[in-house]
Amino acid sequence: MKAKKPIEWMNVLNSVLIARSKDVAKNKIAAFDLDGTLIATKSGRVFPKDEYDWRWWDPCIPKCLEKLHSEGYKLVIISNQNGLNSEKKIKSFKTKIEAILNQIEPPILLLAAMEKDRYRKPMTGMWDWLMKNNSNLEVNKSQCFYVGDAAGRGDGWKLKRKKDHSCSDRKFADNVQIKFYTPEEYFLKEAPAKFTWGGFNAKEHLALALPQYSAEDTPLVPVDARQELVVCVGYPASGKSSFVKRYLVPKGYIYVNQDSLKSREKCVTACQVAISGKKSVVVDNTNPDRATRAVYIKLAQNAGVPVRCFYFGDNEDLALHNNFYRAIHRPDEKRDVLSTIAFRTFKSKLQEPTTMEGFSEVKKINFVFEGTEQDKEAWQKWWH
Repeated sequence: MKAKKPIEWMNVLNSVLIARSKDVAKNKIAAFDLDGTLIATKSGRVFPKDEYDWRWWDPCIPKCLEKLHSEGYKLVIISNQNGLNSEKKIKSFKTKIEAILNQIEPPILLLAAMEKDRYRKPMTGMWDWLMKNNSNLEVNKSQCFYVGDAAGRGDGWKLKRKKDHSCSDRKFADNVQIKFYTPEEYFLKEAPAKFTWGGFNAKEHLALALPQYSAEDTPLVPVDARQELVVCVGYPASGKSSFVKRYLVPKGYIYVNQDSLKSREKCVTACQVAISGKKSVVVDNTNPDRATRAVYIKLAQNAGVPVRCFYFGDNEDLALHNNFYRAIHRPDEKRDVLSTIAFRTFKSKLQEPTTMEGFSEVKKINFVFEGTEQDKEAWQKWWH
């Protein structure tokens, strides 16, 4: 019986399990997803029933990894494992990984992201850590590749095959700018299947070069500086706060926001105070339904003040993209990644605003990225 290799578990990142059978620095990397790529379940279940419920995805895999090692590649497993939410599950996972690594002859490094943070694919935290810890050897990306089964393929991409659960592996490779293959393409030499990226494509959005707002025949801020009330409508993270703080607050608009004031009643009171003081005011809340907006419309009408709506649209994927970007890339903003429940709730309540409600105008605000070139480069990556 072959002797077991010593497996070292490195306690260096709180949300990532890192294991290695030996530390090897190379200037080219062959990286692989784990489940559905290197291994599958013996039982045929989608999720393994225990740490022993695994087999090689294809019998050729151990020999293929040996060949890559002989060709000078550093072998790395990069996997999302956010179901590891207890010590018992972590222990079971470690047992399985040690068994897997002991069936692979060459040295191999494993990184497994346990939480939905900057290390979870398609975000690049695990790759970034790998680059910083490759013994100062510069990696040649043109010779690197990543193999994964989350590739955006639709139902029936192959006979009797269901659609991929996501496109996160393909997006991850695109983010780090290395070649990508599915397991079928790499191990079985099959032709590439059709796929869709899914979600929000930031590069395509930038290419649209949208105007900041429409209709463009009326100004964003009245040229006569008349007093008014502006009600924002839009998903969390749709760009409302950044927009009004950039374009309205410097013009003297009083800024009203429920995250700061903690209740709708306090927001209404703040609007009343501003209007009584002959100040323009902007309400930066999600305001999805007509009933919520009606409170502000009535307040303005009773005071004889015009009321407009700034509608930031119904692009949920854009908002989810910004949700991850601002929380993870912009830690200075001190925002948490919002639960998807907040987005689903807004979507379920959304009634698109119209002038029939009492608005003198509904101005559609397009999301136009504003920031440094470095920030733009980060924003146009895949974040979910």
